[in-house]
Order: sequence, then C-alpha cells, then structure tokens
Amino acid sequence: MKLRFMVGVTTTAWQRLEKGIVTGCTISVVLFVMDMNLIINPANKETRGPKTSTRLHLPTNRNFMDDLTVTTQTHIQARWVLKALEEAATWARMNFKPKKSRSLVIKRGSVTKRFTLQVQCEDIPSIMDSPIKCLSKWFDSSLSDKANVERIRSQLQEGLKQIDKSALPGNFKAWLFENALLPKLMWSLMLYEIPTSSVECLEKTISRHLRRWLGVPPSFTSIGLYGRSNQLQLPLSSLVEQFKVAKTRLVVTLMQLQDSSSRNAGIETSTGRKWSASQADEQAEKRLQQKDIVGNTAVGIQGLGSSKITLWSSDGNIERRIMMQDEVIAAEEEDRRAKALAMGAQGAWTKWTTTERKLTWADIWSYEPLRITFLLRSVYDLLPSTSNLHRWGLQEHPKCQLCDKTGTMEHILSSCATALIQGRYRWRHDSVLQELANKLERERTK
Repeated sequence: MKLRFMVGVTTTAWQRLEKGIVTGCTISVVLFVMDMNLIINPANKETRGPKTSTRLHLPTNRNFMDDLTVTTQTHIQARWVLKALEEAATWARMNFKPKKSRSLVIKRGSVTKRFTLQVQCEDIPSIMDSPIKCLSKWFDSSLSDKANVERIRSQLQEGLKQIDKSALPGNFKAWLFENALLPKLMWSLMLYEIPTSSVECLEKTISRHLRRWLGVPPSFTSIGLYGRSNQLQLPLSSLVEQFKVAKTRLVVTLMQLQDSSSRNAGIETSTGRKWSASQADEQAEKRLQQKDIVGNTAVGIQGLGSSKITLWSSDGNIERRIMMQDEVIAAEEEDRRAKALAMGAQGAWTKWTTTERKLTWADIWSYEPLRITFLLRSVYDLLPSTSNLHRWGLQEHPKCQLCDKTGTMEHILSSCATALIQGRYRWRHDSVLQELANKLERERTK
C-alpha cells in the first residue's frame, strides 16, 4: 500500500488514502490507525518533549485525526525524530510530502532559517518563507496574532459589505448577520489570542450597521440591541458576550481534561488586560458555590417547589461547563443593567412595571418596514417629541405645543390636560365608534 502524508517540526498533515486502494470504511480506518502507530511509536523513543513552566515534559509527537506535530527542544533532537519517522515510513513503503510541511526553529526568542531540516533528502520549507493554515488558523514567523486580528477585521468588513449590498430589507440583513456571519467570526475569535478591546472595536462596527438596518439613529444605545433583560428584547447576540463565553468555555475545557500532562501544563488563555478569562472563570465558580449554599429561593409570589435549581456540587463536567457560561452571560447582563440605570432618557424603561416582551425573527419579519423602527424609538425615548427636538438642537424650547409643560413622550401620550379636554386621546376610539354607529343606522333605516 502506498500512502502520501506530510511531516514537519511544527505541523504535519496526513492526506487521504488514494482512491481504489482499500475498499470498505472499517478496513480503511483500521489500517490508517495501525500505520499511524507504526510510524509514531519508534520516534517517541528518540527524545523527550519540551519542558513547560510547570516542569512537565510534553510528548514529542502529537497527532489529531490526520495531523501530526513534532516538537523538540533543539534542532538536533528534531533530526533524530525525523530520521526515526523516515525509517518507519520507508519500511511501511510510504512517501513523505516535505513541501506541504513547515518547520519552525526558534533561537533566542526569534525565528531563524539557519538550521535546515530534511526528510528523505528534501528540505522542509521554513514558516518564514511560506505561512501555513491548519484547522482554519494561520501560522507565520511573527509568533503573534496581530496580523490575524487585521485579517478578522477585514473579513468582518467584507461580510458586512456583502450583506449591505443585498437588496433585502433591513430586518433580513440583521438575520443574515446573526445566523451566517457571526458563527464564522466566533470560530476565528476562539482560535486566536485577541484582546478584548479589539473585539469591542469590532462590535462597534457591527452595531453601526445594525442601527442602520433597523432604522434607528446612531445615538441608539447598544444595550437596546443586545440586552437580555430589557423591556423589549431583540434576537441579536453581542460579539463581546459571545467572545467571553467562548474563552470561558475554553478555560473550563482545559481544566476538565482527563490527560494530567495537558491539564497541568499551565496553558493560559490570553484575552488582554481589560478582561481575563481565568479570573471570570474563578468568579463564576464562586458565585455558583454561593448559590449552592443559599439554595432554592422563592421569587415574588412563587410557592414552594415551583422552580428547580441545579447544584454545582452534584453536576457533571458538561453541566458545570454550561453553568459557567450562563454565569458569564449573567455577569455581562448585570453590567448592561448598571449602565442602563445611569441613562436618563434611554434608560427610563428600567423604572417600568410592565412585563418583558421578547421579539422573535418571525415577529420582526411580519412587521411593516417602519413598525420595528417606531417600536424601538418609543421604548428608548427616541421619538421626535418637543423635549427631544430641543435636546437635539432642532427646536428652541422644550414646551408642549398645547400647554406650558415640558413636552416629553410620556406627557404627549398620556398626561397633557389640554389634549384630554379636547378629546385628542379618545379621537381614534370615538372615530371607530362613530363609523360603527353610522353603519348600524343605515342598516336600521333600510
């Protein structure tokens, strides 16, 4: 059997079996795993892997699916491992693909091409000459993710531009972003080490497009777009919130690994200085432990046993991972609520006693073009009332046109005495009754 695969110091990949060699899914899988073990096991005896900050030696050869990574402390050890891999592959009558592999040699903190690695008399290209993409992640000689941040920003701008160019209404454009572009961005944000401040800049770009698509002014707060406890909730997800949830899930996953070497390797999830995933994980765990101590409490007029609570101490790893993510979302929502309480006009809904209303995509699609715009403007006090026009510099005084009081939205809609005397509030109701009365009178006189 002849297989083609790639071997490198930093990342390697196995290509698929050639067509027509093996028939049957079970036989091909068994042979594939057997060949991988026959090649990797002899190379493991050559040297130990690099030592981490916790004084643990990582394995030299690490494979996942059809990818193989070889990591050593010196280039001499790398040559020993490559020689052992070459002998095992030659014995198995397999061929290497060095041109599709990459080598990364670091000396004194910088990447160098001084040492050339070979396999089967062919040079392995350096990552300095040709960067490589593995599992949707780019690796280059900079040893940082600055270029990847710019790549994500250009990907976001291109995606928003394509959505904006479509002839769809604004509510459909918002749906396309939520269900098509956002999941693609989240995979890249989870792979790279991106600071939280950069993600916030990306969210500002997204919010600017969403405001234009929904027909609200640029001064519309982002709390109205992504809030989960507002009086009017939209089915939109915050990029910063999803980023924090993804990083927290990554930290919890590393803590729950069954392999002790990988779990105790001291792997850190870098998210910048503004927000730390590890600290958020510790705070969420403390809050969950406190909830176990407090127990199940009644809210409002709830009776005993009307609600159930999941305990942190008795749940498994999967349940704990979900609970940690929910706590991060709750903490983010508390920050939004605190900011909304500090707002004068757009935060007035925090004092309302009405029930919450959650809009679904079906509701938004069924609305007329200007109905969703009027709904958002009315809840967050952005309608062109006299007080708002004066605040925006479009009118000299904020007084009501019918009386001398300030013409706020609440005053115009419900508390203007002159409008009440003139029957303005019941004009629409009386007009409908008058039409019904005229219809009944015409039928009666026939």
